[in-house]
Amino acid sequence: MNIKKLEIFGDSVLRGVMYDETLQTYRLRDGYALDTIASEGITVKNNSRMGATVGKSVGLVEKKLSECNSDTLVIFEYGGNDCDYDWKDISESPRKEHSPHTSPEMFVNTYREMILSAKNKGATVALTSLVPIDCSKYMKWICKNLSYENILSWLGDESMLFRWQEYYSHLVENLARELECCFIDVRRGFLLSHEYDRLLCADGIHPTQKGHEMIEKTIANFVCV
Repeated sequence: MNIKKLEIFGDSVLRGVMYDETLQTYRLRDGYALDTIASEGITVKNNSRMGATVGKSVGLVEKKLSECNSDTLVIFEYGGNDCDYDWKDISESPRKEHSPHTSPEMFVNTYREMILSAKNKGATVALTSLVPIDCSKYMKWICKNLSYENILSWLGDESMLFRWQEYYSHLVENLARELECCFIDVRRGFLLSHEYDRLLCADGIHPTQKGHEMIEKTIANFVCV
């Protein structure tokens, strides 16, 4: 691709956030995220924000992305926070009906709006799949100060965490086909790795340093060809 400028919009995954078990806090990965691409002479602007959803970001795209040429590539990476739930509420009321932060229908409609906005500004658009989660780690993480039994009874089984998040990744892939966007499958490398446990942090959702390096390599292989 003849790309001169890369604009990234996403959540903490493409921001380069990881959980440091030694410091017991979140921090940015070592080294500038996507520096491989920047070293190729491509201007990289990362607009990703921790906790971002499509609803929180649709205005950001309008604000940050100016009119551009087809040599500008916009990469969107959303869904991880959209598909998440209020686990405290579920823990306290497991028999009540609960909705994700962004319903599947709202997710698709808002994401479509963002994509079309970027295309109308002249950009080439690529969507990434969702980095998979480690449902065992994530279950332990969300249940630290909550009722494991209540959350499990609502879920049915721990693997529902993985399946639900995977469903949103499929929604992204379907959008890419519908709107004829490029698709960058960052998910596959994680799922096929024999070091899966080493690719995701203790929270089960953020990539480790090694996981972030895998993401960067996948995106760089797509952009720098």
